[in-house]
Amino acid sequence: MKILVLGGGQQGRVIATDLAYKLESTQIEVADVRRPELAPRGNLRWVEADLADVSGMARRLREYDLAVGALPSQLGFGAMQAAIEAKRTLVDVSFCVEDPLSLDADAKRAGITLYPDCGLAPGLSHLCAGHAAAEGVPDEITIYVGGVAQDRSRPYGYVVTWSVEDLLQEYKRPARVVRDGLPATVPVFDDLDRVQVPGVGEMESFLSDGLRTLIATMPKVRTMTERTLRWPGHADLVRPLIASGTFLDEFREKCIEHPPVDLVVMMTVVKRGVRVRRATLIDRYDPATGLTAMARTTALTTSAVTQWVAGGGGSSAGVKPLELVGPDVRAYAAIGGVLNRHGVRIQWDWGI
Repeated sequence: MKILVLGGGQQGRVIATDLAYKLESTQIEVADVRRPELAPRGNLRWVEADLADVSGMARRLREYDLAVGALPSQLGFGAMQAAIEAKRTLVDVSFCVEDPLSLDADAKRAGITLYPDCGLAPGLSHLCAGHAAAEGVPDEITIYVGGVAQDRSRPYGYVVTWSVEDLLQEYKRPARVVRDGLPATVPVFDDLDRVQVPGVGEMESFLSDGLRTLIATMPKVRTMTERTLRWPGHADLVRPLIASGTFLDEFREKCIEHPPVDLVVMMTVVKRGVRVRRATLIDRYDPATGLTAMARTTALTTSAVTQWVAGGGGSSAGVKPLELVGPDVRAYAAIGGVLNRHGVRIQWDWGI
């Protein structure tokens, strides 16, 4: 088998390296304009490629059995279109503004499966939501997720672990939520609140645009929100930076740390009647590997899904976000098992 990873950036190179170690008999190649830092493995190499052209990307994908998308957000939708044109299944972690579900019919005609949003959130959060919802339609789903500096006294309580430009867009993009069974759009910092995270302490939360495909794939859930987690006071500090246009310069100057000692928290809370199902993930920077918690929970999730697909798992053709994979007990166990072996562990509280 040959697998092509599209993009060798902060996530792509971690995905590719993990795949090379876990799938020793598989050739893993990373396509990028620039040579990424890759582990010295005989089954891992870089191929120079400009991935801005969809048709060119499709021609390249035909040389491989499976593709993994780890491109900047402006190229993510094009990677999915290229996979359809090449008739190759794609596991994707790239965010895109466009709706991946709009490609469902095209993917089915091509006989391939697209797995969009296979990162932390959306991604692992949606896998947990689908897993918890397997027993019946929930009344409410709330996803809490965020990456912060372990040292809350650092500027803005934050350390950069991914694209600052994409972070700014996350702070500016209105949040899509579901209220009383109907989709609604609200300002991203709306409904500022505090929440206690076991083993971490008090954090603030605000609405963000991470529900993505859940709005369409779980249309009977009456209340759904995703909420970004930060250390208390963060929102009040960053809103003036966004309004003044100084956010990027300020965060590049004050929030880049070497090493980037970060903390990631995710809680997916699913309610159905009096029953509450809560999945909690807490992860920290790993000094032994030099991997940030954000890379561990994002890139390693993408790798875990890819290993599941490469091993013969997978769904029927079409667009299959992870909330549609979660109810499959064997799929959930396979993906979760890969993460467990890395020490990325989801703790379940099945409530009443």
